Amino acid sequence: MNGNALSYLLRTKIHNQLVSFFKKPVRLIYVVIFIGLLVLTMIGGNAGAKESDRVVRDISELTAGINALFILIFATTFNSGLKNGGTFFKMADVNYLFPSPLNKRSILFYALIQQIWSSMLIGIFILFQYSALHMNYNLSYLGLTLIFLTYSLTVFLSQTLGMFLYTFVSDSEKKKNIAKAVLYIIIVGILAYIGLHVLQNKDHIVKALAEAGNGLPVLLFPFAGWIGGFAGSIFKGEYIESALWLILSAAAFTAMLIAMSRSKREYYEDVIASAETMQNTINSAKDGVPPEATPKVIKVGKEGIGKGNGASVFFYKHMLENRRASKIWIKPMSLVFVLITIGFTIFMKGAGILPIFAFSVYMQVFTVALGRFNRELTKPFIYLVPESPFKKIIYALAETFPTELLESALIFIPVSIILGAPALVCILCIVGRMTFSFLFIASSIAIERLWGGSLSKVAGLLIYFVVDILLSAPGIVLAVVLSASGITLFSSDITSVMSITLMNIPVASLIIYSCRNVLQYAEL
Repeated sequence: MNGNALSYLLRTKIHNQLVSFFKKPVRLIYVVIFIGLLVLTMIGGNAGAKESDRVVRDISELTAGINALFILIFATTFNSGLKNGGTFFKMADVNYLFPSPLNKRSILFYALIQQIWSSMLIGIFILFQYSALHMNYNLSYLGLTLIFLTYSLTVFLSQTLGMFLYTFVSDSEKKKNIAKAVLYIIIVGILAYIGLHVLQNKDHIVKALAEAGNGLPVLLFPFAGWIGGFAGSIFKGEYIESALWLILSAAAFTAMLIAMSRSKREYYEDVIASAETMQNTINSAKDGVPPEATPKVIKVGKEGIGKGNGASVFFYKHMLENRRASKIWIKPMSLVFVLITIGFTIFMKGAGILPIFAFSVYMQVFTVALGRFNRELTKPFIYLVPESPFKKIIYALAETFPTELLESALIFIPVSIILGAPALVCILCIVGRMTFSFLFIASSIAIERLWGGSLSKVAGLLIYFVVDILLSAPGIVLAVVLSASGITLFSSDITSVMSITLMNIPVASLIIYSCRNVLQYAEL
């Protein structure tokens, strides 16, 4: 009876979502645009792969990078789940499924099945890496699909493990700290192993990193290492080994579900607060207002901002929020992207600095989209300050520049050292990346000016990417034209970065000035 009820509920939800999808033609437009961008990526990758002088790199480098990515994503997702128990359930589940006579194991499986789709959506960005992966490692469509599926599976398993452990440690901060400490010790141990292996092979750093990244200590990392071992074994043609890694993951996952379903602790009591918090966040986003934050631990210290007058208060407010949010004055997600870019540099050392610059800008799209300026637009305060809208925009944007300067310096100083690039190239890349943050913020302002809060989350994200591409086009076109014409200043890298930088500044400035009255009226 339990299975029939939940299977009926799941089938009905899928049916209703499909009907709703086809009743809104604009969603079909999103799908067409997404498929179009994906096809362009595939065509571009195949076109670049036809070059006769192309060098196919060792596949072990790719598998080592996959292992590192999986462990990084697993650690961040698991740590988040350990804090709040994950968000497998929605308030509808809490209100209707939990009080029902349904078996709690069946309810858990129902939630897990729904979570698989969300995990797959998180990994969609991997599909757009086909060009680089195909040109450098001769990766096929099936190989890319394998990476996408295993990435989604890693996200899903990390969420499940975080929720599983949360049910046992949620009653004690000491237990939570012990669980976090174990995770950190494992990660530090892996980093020590990789560092020691590289020190022993200084003359072949990339090869040493690839060997260490595929080493047994890395592959033994719970779930992330196992799934990475499964994918890597398939790429290397070692199918028996890949089956063993998959069996190990499946056995551990099954044991975890059995332990959770048979535990005397009622797991749903631990996730009700998480579901309520998530629902509050969703409702706030729909209403265009910030969610009410209720931190468990409140540190009493200096009150107020203490600086600023009129519109300038937003700059000091954002700087204060940055300091309180992170001890190192950089967002954790930005720090992750910095490390990913540096790791990408090591494996792409022979490609030059321009691909690294393009990759760092691609990562920057996500950090800017989640910046403080965009969040400030959802709050009423910036609309109520009696200053000119344009002045408020400038001060609200001002925090972005020191933040992006720090982030860009953390990326390109190590990158320049690794590549042996001149100091002038390093400085230009830092400045160029900062102009892209200016450009992406201008994109957000233009979208706010044209559509306001009328766009859905998916539509807003898609339009944001499209507008970013359109605004970046003048600088990219100028760089391509100068390169094709043989016009260089000092070097081709310097010429390309300078042309992009010089075009980004006037384009972004023009967009911001044209939309200077976006704060004239609050659409809340």
